Amino acid sequence: MTNNKIYILGERALVLEITQGTLSQEQQSKLFALHAWMREQKAFIDIVPAKTTITGYLMHSQDPEYWLDKMQDAWQNIKPESYAPTVHTILTHYGKHFGPDLESVASLTGLSQSQVVELHSQCRYQVKFLGFLPGFAYLGELSSELHLPRLDSPRTHVPKGSVAIAQDLTAVYPSESPGGWRLIGHTDTVLFNHNLDSPSILQPGDVVKFIPSTEGIC
Repeated sequence: MTNNKIYILGERALVLEITQGTLSQEQQSKLFALHAWMREQKAFIDIVPAKTTITGYLMHSQDPEYWLDKMQDAWQNIKPESYAPTVHTILTHYGKHFGPDLESVASLTGLSQSQVVELHSQCRYQVKFLGFLPGFAYLGELSSELHLPRLDSPRTHVPKGSVAIAQDLTAVYPSESPGGWRLIGHTDTVLFNHNLDSPSILQPGDVVKFIPSTEGIC
């Protein structure tokens, strides 16, 4: 049984916290389903999912007790299988100018560059949570053969659209920023648009598939 608690934080925030640590896939799906339910309610000005928590910020501070009860009922009744993820395909240019760390990733893992690309692009990744930058989605699980730590010295500038890996995760930088992940490719797909009601294109629970460009490694 999942150990969890739901509580009011401050004047208008509600937090669901799962306290058991690592989640099973079924529990993770239930968390994604609750996130989708919260977005449908139109009562929250912002919803912040993390690895084992969801924090919802209410539009009106007089409603927390009402929504606390609603959230508890929703969590008890939501079925993991009710969550239907959105699937995104991301066209990716791998290597050299587009992914300056691809060569070193291949060397460190004992693979060829083509094998790195194949391993990275053959998986269907799930958005675990958002963070670091607006629209920055942590995607897992990366093939164990590609697990590497972050760079010892982070870059001061990572281009928007950079496709990167670190530890057991992969991600796309939605905007220019400093960063310590290993860059293996680049995409022109826009993943954050502040003009949209929901600016982040990728949402927790969504599925992402990287498609290598027809030009191959370039």
